[in-house]
Amino acid sequence: MIGALLDLARAVAPVPAPALLADAPALVVVAPHPDDETLGCGALIHEAACRDLPTRIICVTTGNRSHPNSQSHPPAALAALRRAEFEAAVDLLSPNARRHWLGHDDCGLPEDPAGLARDLDPLCPRGALVLTTWRGDPHVDHRRAAMAVERMYAARGDLRLLSYPVWGRFPETLPQPAGRLLRLSATPGALARKAAALACHRSQMTPLIADDPEGFVMSAGHQAHFLTEPEIYLA
Repeated sequence: MIGALLDLARAVAPVPAPALLADAPALVVVAPHPDDETLGCGALIHEAACRDLPTRIICVTTGNRSHPNSQSHPPAALAALRRAEFEAAVDLLSPNARRHWLGHDDCGLPEDPAGLARDLDPLCPRGALVLTTWRGDPHVDHRRAAMAVERMYAARGDLRLLSYPVWGRFPETLPQPAGRLLRLSATPGALARKAAALACHRSQMTPLIADDPEGFVMSAGHQAHFLTEPEIYLA
């Protein structure tokens, strides 16, 4: 289950959270879906909270299409459930974080990143460290969120930007140059909070929604991967 990107990351020295967060007046996390904040950078979010770093977590889509055939959880009900799961997870990772729910449909982000970039811009304090998904990730929402953040970053000039791969951790070949890789050395406490936060996303991690056999449920192996392998970032 170790893809090319993570294999490369294993060759770099681990970096403690204070080094990644150094000099940042604020942390902003852009998550395409509820659960990406935990999967991609949950440990670093908690490390920032332990240092009282002002944090904003922006969820771009509602995740309302993970179980498209469910009668018990049609899109509006699923969106409400996933928002509650997101709030519970963030409460554990960074209870004082400001949360922003942009409300786009799952798999519905526009191809043109300009509009989303404009929406994100006022949510990013000057000089913030911004985390977003990697443009090389296979999921369309992950790529389009990355493109919007990169557009905003290029126009601003005052931000720091790191990308976190989610599904991009697993392919055996890289779809594009990886950039400079950073591997987080997280504390045991941060890793424990990440595990507890991931468990909050029950609709994605358990068979909670039982009436859609085609609905998404993350495998036990993938869940274990995100909780045992280090978070990696691309600068």
